[in-house]
Amino acid sequence: MRRRNGWITALLTLAACGGPALTPAPPPPAPAPSRSAASAAAPSRLVLPARLPTTTWRVRSVARVTVTGSGVTGAATDEQGVESTGLVSWSAERQPSGALRATGLVDSFTVRTSFGAQRGAMVPSSTAMVLLEGTLDSTLTRISTRPPLINECDRPEAGAASLARDLLVRVPNGLVAGDRWKDSFVALICRSGVPLTVYTTIVSRLERLAEDRLVVRRELTSRLEGKGGSAFRALELAGTAQGSQLVEIAPLRGTVERLEGSGTLTLTATERLPGAPVRTQQITQRTELTAVRR
Repeated sequence: MRRRNGWITALLTLAACGGPALTPAPPPPAPAPSRSAASAAAPSRLVLPARLPTTTWRVRSVARVTVTGSGVTGAATDEQGVESTGLVSWSAERQPSGALRATGLVDSFTVRTSFGAQRGAMVPSSTAMVLLEGTLDSTLTRISTRPPLINECDRPEAGAASLARDLLVRVPNGLVAGDRWKDSFVALICRSGVPLTVYTTIVSRLERLAEDRLVVRRELTSRLEGKGGSAFRALELAGTAQGSQLVEIAPLRGTVERLEGSGTLTLTATERLPGAPVRTQQITQRTELTAVRR
């Protein structure tokens, strides 16, 4: 036992006197992650071009209007259909935030109306071609005719501009699949001689992000209110609207390839005449919208 302890003591003494220290071998370097693994770990982010080339769509909007209640303007029609079609063209400059400044036109604008089961003929608008300018960001959507209209109320040019509005879609750079963003803006329109203020909120979600196609789902809600008339007749309109849209966009061009949407607008019209009881009408409009790039 004494000899064994002396051997151990000699080893410890040798190490303490500067003999060769035993150091562990360094661990092998960790393998560098492969390019494919790094790409899979970092989700791809959307980058759309700054210039959107001139693009044309065939657009069709079909609205079905149902009226109930006492006649505000006399005998009320129970049901009316309005079908609008046209060729819409836009080109635009785009900011990284998705904001757009656009110029465009609506060509071959036609409208067909029907009452009840009686289907009307499709007739061209009195102005079949309408030149447009558009500005779009997160707090503003403005579509105006060129030259501007002095009075936009119930003009066919305003209907053509409305047909083109939804093809300007704000999509910011830097998004990944599943991201959401919101736009809120106020617009002034005129219907049936009544100026209306429309408060709209759009909540968008990037449903799919691929090399050949991205898909955006949009949920729209609006609130409308306005007053009009004369000294002998007062008319008030108030209502709400809800809708949804599915938009397919080509990432390399940055242009809408296809848009499908639907919505419901509910309005209450109130008419007041001197010496007469108040009359009200409930108006429901259901709209289907389709746009396909040519």
